[in-house]
Amino acid sequence: MSSDMGADSRATVTNVQRYSLHDGGGIRTVVFLKGCPFRCPWCCNPENLSFEPEVSFKERLCIHCSPRVNGRLCEKPVEDCPTGAKELLGRERGVDDLLDEVLRDRVFYEESGGGVTLSGGECLSRQRFAIDFLTRCKQAGIGTAVETTLAVPLEDAAALVSATDVFLVDFKIADRARSLRVTGIDPRFAMPTCVSFLAWCRVIGRMPIIPGYTDGEENVASIIASLCDLGIDRVDVLPFHQLGEGKYESTGRAYACAGMRQLTADDVASVVRTCELAGLKVVVSGE
Repeated sequence: MSSDMGADSRATVTNVQRYSLHDGGGIRTVVFLKGCPFRCPWCCNPENLSFEPEVSFKERLCIHCSPRVNGRLCEKPVEDCPTGAKELLGRERGVDDLLDEVLRDRVFYEESGGGVTLSGGECLSRQRFAIDFLTRCKQAGIGTAVETTLAVPLEDAAALVSATDVFLVDFKIADRARSLRVTGIDPRFAMPTCVSFLAWCRVIGRMPIIPGYTDGEENVASIIASLCDLGIDRVDVLPFHQLGEGKYESTGRAYACAGMRQLTADDVASVVRTCELAGLKVVVSGE
């Protein structure tokens, strides 16, 4: 997909999270693009699965000031909800106004070596917007990072690489058949892309440790072998957490990992040791 910088490309954005410390180095602003073609059962951002804006509803905030529709949502428009029980998830943003917003934190990027990170969903499902926005950030002297599976077709890889300093690439389930069945992700899709990207920019592997899905010794060993074969020298180990559990209820989605115990750094210590023995630099999320 060729980037047309003459037009203000647009995408649906759910959140602009400021002062993040775990998404690419330094103090960062993380922009969450809405939409993902994959369905990881443990996804912590279910509000970003659909490509379209949607309404969330928090029952605990509702004061029943208007009749319900189908027993769940009231008829009152989101903007008129007096308690915030109803919230619109996703607003179309253009490159220009989003750039204006992230530039407000330029001083923090400069002092900390941080920058802007695109996340999602799968942010590369909106490649024209991603390339245009990242390019504008680079032109403004802001560091850039992308959180991605790299499991979507790249139509202008050269433009994407030139606009991105760091790729944070998810490695979840190594077995191809199982990965396709559980998440819809083809892990082989990302491998040649990683190899080509490493010649031009930094690639960091990310390994979510999810009980029953990704924490098996064989899966961990296979992912570590892939990282080493690709020449990736750092992996971020991400222990399972429940920060997204409430979002499933508010968006009316079933959550496969409801009630699952959160993991601590101690729970993933053996994974960290195995990575280090393979020569990888390891960062555990939250440290």
